[in-house]
Amino acid sequence: MSTAVLGKKIRRNVPRRKARTQPVDKGVMLGGLLLGLFRAVFALTRWGLGIAVVVVVSFGILFAYRWVTTHEFFALVNLRIEGSQRLSPEEIAEMGAVSAGSNVLSINIAEVQRRIAASEWIESVAVTRVLPDGLTIEVKEREPAFLTRRDEQLYYADLNGQTIAPVDVDKFISLPLLETEDGLQVGSGIKMLLGEVARNSLPFGMSQIAWLRQDSAEQFSIFLEKPRVLVQLDGADLDATLASLTRLWTDLRHRGELDRTAFMFVMPGRAWIRLHADQTL
Repeated sequence: MSTAVLGKKIRRNVPRRKARTQPVDKGVMLGGLLLGLFRAVFALTRWGLGIAVVVVVSFGILFAYRWVTTHEFFALVNLRIEGSQRLSPEEIAEMGAVSAGSNVLSINIAEVQRRIAASEWIESVAVTRVLPDGLTIEVKEREPAFLTRRDEQLYYADLNGQTIAPVDVDKFISLPLLETEDGLQVGSGIKMLLGEVARNSLPFGMSQIAWLRQDSAEQFSIFLEKPRVLVQLDGADLDATLASLTRLWTDLRHRGELDRTAFMFVMPGRAWIRLHADQTL
């Protein structure tokens, strides 16, 4: 009679395999350490050489820079200043702190331009090196067209009526005085009038104008010294107004009444006058 055993497995005694161990090769380990050490030393050496090269090149560049910025070959000899009218070349060179003998390469162009541009008379300035021994300074000065009053002091003013600088007795320029009503800007009529005067197309010149005044947006007045007459002009159509002024002026001169005229109001196609002995228009 046989007996069956359920739910159990029969275990057999199987011998386990032993893990194989290989002997450590000390020579290979030592070689690896030496190779890593060699690589590290090589990297450090290359890095150190790179730093040394950078240092040497930097010192070389510094030495070369100091040499060229102090060598007499680049000493400033030819200083050319263009565009100056009111300011003398000597004044502009002094403003820019530029002098003969300075090393051209050591001059700070931006600083020279900044110094010169700080003057009230300078509108724009450009500075250029001309190697080996030259420097060119080109300036554009603000052009005065009038004298104007600000805070009880006389100033030069440009064609737009913007102040430039206080009147200097040493370099006085004889110009007509500009007057404007509060809030009024210099209109195009006055600018056109001065342009016509400069072209000698009117019967009087700039030296005869004592002052100008912007009366309104379209009307302005001028006072002439010779003959002493106040002229008020309508600037709505200035070309036609000036044509009427020229005809009136010629007619009064032919009749011998120009020196007797105290006031003129002129507009296109018509005009009114007042004589010194006559108080009505």
